[in-house]
Amino acid sequence: MHIGKTTSWLRVIVIAGCVFSFVAPGAGAADKIKLCSSGTMTMGPFDEHIAEIRKANRYEKADIDELIAEQKAGGPDFFSTQVVIKEEQSGSGDFDLHLFQGFSDPQAKYNVAMEWRCKSTDYPVAYFVGFKVRQITGQTILVSREKGTVNIISLKTIDPDLDKPTSVTDADSHATLCTDIATGCIKTIFYGRY
Repeated sequence: MHIGKTTSWLRVIVIAGCVFSFVAPGAGAADKIKLCSSGTMTMGPFDEHIAEIRKANRYEKADIDELIAEQKAGGPDFFSTQVVIKEEQSGSGDFDLHLFQGFSDPQAKYNVAMEWRCKSTDYPVAYFVGFKVRQITGQTILVSREKGTVNIISLKTIDPDLDKPTSVTDADSHATLCTDIATGCIKTIFYGRY
């Protein structure tokens, strides 16, 4: 009987080893992600964000009205789940991105976990707010929903000219969140491109 128990444990160990050998390549693929920065962000209320962009006097009324309509259609998590593309490094582009997406609102609180590491040669970059980037496989970016998480990655090696259909997929549900990150996402995600 002692030999039988040893044989059973050996089988469990062998099976576990096989499972981990299949999991390991996926974990290694995540190492190819060029992470520019990461942290956490708490967004303020959406109506206060609208007041901030109106006060800035930088955007047309039609653009603000369209954003309000998108938020109504997108639901309660719209403002706190964002995918934003930044095509190149520029001061005015950063200003617009931070203002219109709500990152510079006085109510928004950002805690840096990793300082900015990307250079101008790493652009375009993608901001994922409310998501953690898990893995990149070919032209698919796998993310998981994590409220408050911010991951900013370089797209340079994936889609340097934003002309390939690079999708964003929920790693848990396998739902497509963005068919092509260069053109937009599902209506529950606040998408921007600067």
